[in-house]
Amino acid sequence: PLLHEERMPPGSRTFGTASDRAMAAVSMTRFDDDTQSLNLENQYEWQQRHALRASRDGGIFPDVQLRRFRDQIEISWAAAELAGAEDVEFLSPEGSVHLDPSAVAGPLYAVLKGAAERLHNKLPASERFSDLVKSVHRLKTLERTQERTAWIAGLGNTWDLMSERWRTVQTSAEELRRKYAPNAFDAVFGSYQPTDLVLAGSCEAALLFGSASPTITDQDALVLAEMLLRAYEPSPVDGLADLVWDEPAHVRQVPWEHGYELAEDLLDEVGDELDGLQVDIEAFLADRNVRVSEFELGDPDVRAVSFVSSKHPPSIILNSPRWHDRDRYGRYSSTHWEQARRFTLAHELCHLLHDRSHGTRLAIASGPWAPLAIEQRANAFAAWLLMPPDRLQRAIARADDRIGTRAGIAAVADYLNVSRTALVRHLSNLGFIDHETQVELGIYN
Repeated sequence: PLLHEERMPPGSRTFGTASDRAMAAVSMTRFDDDTQSLNLENQYEWQQRHALRASRDGGIFPDVQLRRFRDQIEISWAAAELAGAEDVEFLSPEGSVHLDPSAVAGPLYAVLKGAAERLHNKLPASERFSDLVKSVHRLKTLERTQERTAWIAGLGNTWDLMSERWRTVQTSAEELRRKYAPNAFDAVFGSYQPTDLVLAGSCEAALLFGSASPTITDQDALVLAEMLLRAYEPSPVDGLADLVWDEPAHVRQVPWEHGYELAEDLLDEVGDELDGLQVDIEAFLADRNVRVSEFELGDPDVRAVSFVSSKHPPSIILNSPRWHDRDRYGRYSSTHWEQARRFTLAHELCHLLHDRSHGTRLAIASGPWAPLAIEQRANAFAAWLLMPPDRLQRAIARADDRIGTRAGIAAVADYLNVSRTALVRHLSNLGFIDHETQVELGIYN
């Protein structure tokens, strides 16, 4: 789990890194709340799997946390005080970095192996140290590939549930093998890049499940798996290939600023392909051979799914709840409300262009369980793409009411065919309205 489990425990959706979550105060927690108590238990168990300090026995250790971040490893650290050593300070108080898995696994293993062997050499009769040496050695067995993939898929909040449900999904999906191309199943469930210590990549299905809720139903998991199987092509055409570059989330850059930069670069690159006061995102995707379709999941928090690989053309699939459930699913309503649909398509375009692993593959379910930084960046990308400053200013000039009023916001939103919420947040980021006006309008970041 240290190098393969990405999703943080329930109650952590608003935190960008593991250290951010660990530093959050719990003084306001209601311990009489059963759900909150369960969340705290899950958070404690997660800390045991990811925090360097979790296994200390009186020693002084920095507050370092490791976890998966898509196809990289996130290492984050904070300046939390250490009980019994309040006067101790570390030279690097807080920060985070994303590294290639092999660059992390190799040094960690070297330290573990060296330390275990040194202890065993000092006390060769110790059964405990002998077992430790064997345990460290077993980390390099390729048989652990399935176990590591189950951690990436994250089909639950406990290891027993994750491993059981990953096997169940694989077994159920095997029944679909007869319906699709013979190589489709292996491309979706078996395209590993294992080393002897860590998975440098993972199969598309595991990546997709890992960005969905840990309480995803087996039925939803099979729906997602079948989407990948159905879209399989031996030699797909990638209409976005000339625009793609893998752009990892910058740990030291505000996500919305990064998203704005990427959208501005795209508009400069494609020219009149995205011209007009109302950006025609659907026409652009169609011209670029990006497949857009709809499906229905029981989980309303997934707004859309996007994927692409050497065996999958660029695809965006919108979560389309039944119309009579629109009030329950109104938060995203990616297919029923035109403004939400346009914003979601632009959001997914950011993923397809900039969140591919090494520029070649992507599988992500967009929603509150996907990595926070890349979701925030994709939202900003969508806002800039649909409301670039020049067209935003033209729309403001056309409105009869000033931009800081509800009537002005409504008029500009209609001109640009975007939601009022997205518009207000964008205007605030760009400095067109101040925070007080935003509060008066009742829309917060």
